Amino acid sequence: MEKQAISNLDFKKIFSETLNSMTLIPLMVSGGRSNVTTRCNQNMTLTDMRAQYASRVLSNIFAYKDLNSEIVLTPTANCDSKTLNNTITCVVGPVINPVTKKKDVTTTFQEYVRLRKLRVKCRHPPEGENMSEAWITEAVVCYDFLHNDTTKPMHAVGLAGLEIDPPFREAVKILYNRSRVACILQKFDEGVDCSLYPPLPSLDMTNFKLLKQKAEIEITSKYIAGFVPMLNKFSLSRIAKITAELWRFLLFLSQDYSHYYSSVRTL
Repeated sequence: MEKQAISNLDFKKIFSETLNSMTLIPLMVSGGRSNVTTRCNQNMTLTDMRAQYASRVLSNIFAYKDLNSEIVLTPTANCDSKTLNNTITCVVGPVINPVTKKKDVTTTFQEYVRLRKLRVKCRHPPEGENMSEAWITEAVVCYDFLHNDTTKPMHAVGLAGLEIDPPFREAVKILYNRSRVACILQKFDEGVDCSLYPPLPSLDMTNFKLLKQKAEIEITSKYIAGFVPMLNKFSLSRIAKITAELWRFLLFLSQDYSHYYSSVRTL
């Protein structure tokens, strides 16, 4: 019994700290001093677009970290050293065409998105009917560009037309579970409005000893408690690995929650 009481207090502390941090994160991102820019070629290649996608994520991360740093993402190593003086430069790995096995310099970003959109039309999962094709396409392209080390080559699987397409499957899995949770929360709010469910108790009144299944405890401790510490561990010395770690976090969370949901149907 004593062990359960301690666990209850620990979970309350975890949720309190996480909620406070999640409230502060948008304010810290908007007020952060870090500046992430891209140095792309005039004729935009898929590698240039990969740099821009990475820039969007890293801009938020390092604004949150507020390191007062200048970070430049570039698809080529031969940049003007004078311009990049006193900055941190990350050379983005090339996007490889799986057919030619070489860096792709001819496919436009619009063409790549079109090919991924066709894939979505052919393979749109029936369980993802609440997700738009545009939403899924953007997620798949984002996953293609950012799921591995930013400085390593990335194979543009969207150009291969493969039947087995892991990036497509994994991106959809993350989106579907995000949509699932959003639907659960919406149904719960509607249930509260019509007195089907009582409103959620305050954090102080929440009894975390009701979390008895191993999966419930692991989701809470590994993902809810682990998200902010993961952000805090990101550093300039590991800049190339950040986007991949974020994707892995989301993918494993989606997998674990999906397994849990299949055995415990929420609501």
